[in-house]
Amino acid sequence: MDIEEAKRILGITDEDDGRTAKIKFRRLIGRYHPDAAGTDSKEHQELAQRINAAYSLLKSEEFFLTKAVAEVVWREIVNESVFTARNIYAPYHYWSCICEADRDVGRALMRSMTSNGAAYPWDIDSEGLYQRVTNGKYMWDPNEEEFPLFLRSIYHAARDLLDAVETECNVTGNTDALRISSQERLFHCLAMQFVEPAECLPKIAEPDMVDKENRKIYRFRAYVGEKQNLDIMRRIASLRAAESVYPAAIRNGRLMIVDQSGGSLGHLSFAEDELYYCLFPFMSAHVAQVRLTVKKVQRNKGNYLRHAKAEIEFLIRLNQEADNYRNPDMNERIERILSDYRNQLRGTAYSGRL
Repeated sequence: MDIEEAKRILGITDEDDGRTAKIKFRRLIGRYHPDAAGTDSKEHQELAQRINAAYSLLKSEEFFLTKAVAEVVWREIVNESVFTARNIYAPYHYWSCICEADRDVGRALMRSMTSNGAAYPWDIDSEGLYQRVTNGKYMWDPNEEEFPLFLRSIYHAARDLLDAVETECNVTGNTDALRISSQERLFHCLAMQFVEPAECLPKIAEPDMVDKENRKIYRFRAYVGEKQNLDIMRRIASLRAAESVYPAAIRNGRLMIVDQSGGSLGHLSFAEDELYYCLFPFMSAHVAQVRLTVKKVQRNKGNYLRHAKAEIEFLIRLNQEADNYRNPDMNERIERILSDYRNQLRGTAYSGRL
């Protein structure tokens, strides 16, 4: 296998850099690895081996460093209508490997980055091995930004907005008990502002099929599981393969599902967290239909039920209008969350003395 063949296997173009190669590798291995695909067939094993081999080859110093050096300016779409800017983070090794390999290049990158207000390449955030590349109202692109780091940037943006309200209200003590609910709602609204499902979903997955009316149908593996609520555990444990289950409601970014009798099965989970923000908005806007089918059920052995888990086949068919769907404007809702939090702080008897 040579570099060109490795790039074809991973779908790497001449415009991609090392970070993009890593994202595409993770997406492919997550889709085709025998454990993820739910099969131990020889075909899947061989494909997973080729994907791993291709990525190992592309991790060669020349490819990652040459492409990374060219990627100094963040090139993603800016949406000035979102409520606030956010930080863009990159894994620590992405920048440190460049600086260590070539000191002159490292110094050039440092000058370019700091001129845009970014941190030094070797400044590591205390919360993890990553660093800020830049700050702005940049939309999330699955091919350019790792989703866990995107979530980290949203968490920090929400935190900073609530911190600003506390400063305005002259609160200096511990506000954890008051801000938990506000931060959860704020996080969800901010994340929706920076993710456009119609743009992101095709970059994450390919349609499983297209029907006669040219509607795309996607297939994903999902699951429901429970370890605490005995009633839900019993319902999950009693499910049978090929049985249908049904969506009930979307609450706080989670899809609640029920069995055929309407009994709660808890919320649906995906192996890839980004799917929540790429699929559920279509369902909320009623521009998609879903079908949920039980594939297999796992339960502990013995008389006492301690846990239960069911693998679910998640099929979603997008209506043609989904191609033009855009998330609703969240600015008014975000303003309301911040206003409510401000009123909470001002209404407490211990405001300023927490």
